[in-house]
Amino acid sequence: MEKELRESLSTEFKDDDVESILLCMEFFENQLKTFFNLSKNSDEDPIAKFIEYTEENYPDFEIPLDFTAQQELYQKLRTYFFIQTWSYGLLTRGEDQTTYISINLKANSPLIKYLRKRSKKVKVVTKYLDTLEAAGDISPSMAGTMASFIPLEHQQNLELRILITLHYLTLNDRIKRRDRM
Repeated sequence: MEKELRESLSTEFKDDDVESILLCMEFFENQLKTFFNLSKNSDEDPIAKFIEYTEENYPDFEIPLDFTAQQELYQKLRTYFFIQTWSYGLLTRGEDQTTYISINLKANSPLIKYLRKRSKKVKVVTKYLDTLEAAGDISPSMAGTMASFIPLEHQQNLELRILITLHYLTLNDRIKRRDRM
């Protein structure tokens, strides 16, 4: 599957950006393997397990990602890729209304445009992207809703896998980042 994805991405992105996308996906899928207690060499598809899990637990589910490891991932990504994919914003939390720095998934990033172009036949992806574009941001329920309604034949869809990865990296960052403004 990685070879197919690499070939598809290489038509639109530079090699460094392709590597950044693949690193994000590898990180997310390894985090899912840990969550589902799958061995690193397991043949079970962690995205398929994720879809099954969200169907059983929607809307109350959380996939805990290791934020320290996620921050280490950011250091491996091409800076230009990160800046084109995410923007920094502010998020107010708690009773004391503390303002924190957060990251936002850019609705007009080259990667989102690529996903829109490549996934026109996958309605759950199209609806997600339409909501992202209209709202200009993600909400925790967007991927849960998307994942809970994914027909099983689409779980191997490469663009869907990228989108789920981006959503959960963004969401996990928002939940766990505590850099005060």
